[in-house]
Amino acid sequence: MGGGNSISVSGADLWNNTASVVVSCAESVKAPAVFFGKKGGSLYELASGADGKYVAAPEYETSVNAGGFDVFSVKEGTGVYASNVYVAELREGDEVLASCEFAAPEGDVIPNADMNGWSFRVWEDGSGKPYNITYPNPDGESFWDSGNNSFLEQYGEDGVSTVFTPLCMEGEEKGTALLSARKVLGFVFAPGNMYTGDFIYSGFSGTAYFGKKYGWTARPSAFKVRYKANVGVIDNTGSYDPQKDEWDGKQDVMRIYAAVIDWTSQHGVSSGMTEPSGMWDPCLQKNVEEGAIIGYASAEIKESSSDYVMQELDFHWYDTEAKPADGNYSVVISFATSSRGDYLTGCSTNTLLIDSVEWVY
Repeated sequence: MGGGNSISVSGADLWNNTASVVVSCAESVKAPAVFFGKKGGSLYELASGADGKYVAAPEYETSVNAGGFDVFSVKEGTGVYASNVYVAELREGDEVLASCEFAAPEGDVIPNADMNGWSFRVWEDGSGKPYNITYPNPDGESFWDSGNNSFLEQYGEDGVSTVFTPLCMEGEEKGTALLSARKVLGFVFAPGNMYTGDFIYSGFSGTAYFGKKYGWTARPSAFKVRYKANVGVIDNTGSYDPQKDEWDGKQDVMRIYAAVIDWTSQHGVSSGMTEPSGMWDPCLQKNVEEGAIIGYASAEIKESSSDYVMQELDFHWYDTEAKPADGNYSVVISFATSSRGDYLTGCSTNTLLIDSVEWVY
């Protein structure tokens, strides 16, 4: 390690959130130390490396979630995340001998994240007739869907007319998704919802198929959403809800979550006039029959907001190394105006206005 002092950063792995740090020290340097961190933030010391090579890696904090499982969240300021600039310093004592900056590549983008893309979907009966309601995807894309909009298209809210308010539609404020709970046919409760997946309606029930294929290149640290909420008291409890007596007349709770998954097929949740099935919660289980849940970010909304709320949901990981296999279904994002909507329990006047979503790195 003769010559001058130098330091460089390269080889970022944005899924494992690591990068290589290489230093060269003059012979006069007896106790070199390497510090690393986000530009403008605090730097932390990296573990001693061999032959002048160090690794910047995340440190994880462990907690136990509602399902009783150990989950891991990144310690703030550690690791290498997309779209950030980092500083590395070679020090001896308080003296900085060499330093450099490293700009990590950009991260992944969520399709229609600004909710500006809306399009009509056509009937599948061969007529090519479009639905009268729009869906939260640009033409030709199908990342997002909403349950039971097709039921309203066929029957209307009262079962005979074509007058209806969709469970998911573009808000009066353009570039927003308005999720509205309803009572269909005057008595069947339906929560407003939007999720990444596909919906199939049959009879008086429908199945929401969760999951979309997504080309992950960078592990996020959080999921950010900008929303307005109007959440009221539960005025409908489903006959199949095992907790209906506990929730009747109580304050409703909305639900938001994003999950990194590794599924060989979509997971279906069926709900309607028949007994619901397939319910799942990434906070309560590590897998479904289709495959593993690698990690999740989740929040409940219990209070109304007349102004926009910007909320970051930290990711919690069941597995800090696994990555979804190529070709598998790898992401779920879900919004629901009632957390127990699959059981037909909730407030029929709830609304949730989504303005934008994004990954946080």
